[in-house]
Amino acid sequence: MNLNRLWQMSYDSRTVDILRNSKHAIPIIQGVHLLGIALLLGSVVILNFRLIGIGLSGIKLEVIAKQVWTWGTTGLIMAVVSGFFVFLPDPARYAANTSFVVKMCLLLVTTLFQYTIYRRIVKAEVATHAEHRHVVLGIVSLFLWFGVGWAGRAIAFLG
Repeated sequence: MNLNRLWQMSYDSRTVDILRNSKHAIPIIQGVHLLGIALLLGSVVILNFRLIGIGLSGIKLEVIAKQVWTWGTTGLIMAVVSGFFVFLPDPARYAANTSFVVKMCLLLVTTLFQYTIYRRIVKAEVATHAEHRHVVLGIVSLFLWFGVGWAGRAIAFLG
């Protein structure tokens, strides 16, 4: 099955048509999307600033990581699910948008990084306190997540 057939199924769907033509559905979904992004990026900033050494130095990394990880994961799930519903009414337009493709590729790479390398190092670093690794890890994580956000904003402006 090729992508054009999937796009056409979306355009032919009555359920998606209701979503597409609703006055309030997309703004509500985009609001949920933005809330998810805020939770995710807020969590990312808190944890990475702590790793870099900017603030919260009096709190153990383990305590911050445990609290923040849950909020960040919740935000990521909210953003991905609501983002799918933003994509669904007009998939061909998004798929043809270079910024959208860049965002999806960055999101995949960043999520894999966050839930493999990053998580493993943060858990290991709780015991060892290797500061130089914290700084590099925090900066890489911030650049990746904000890259996803910047690519998302570029969807509307750059195409």
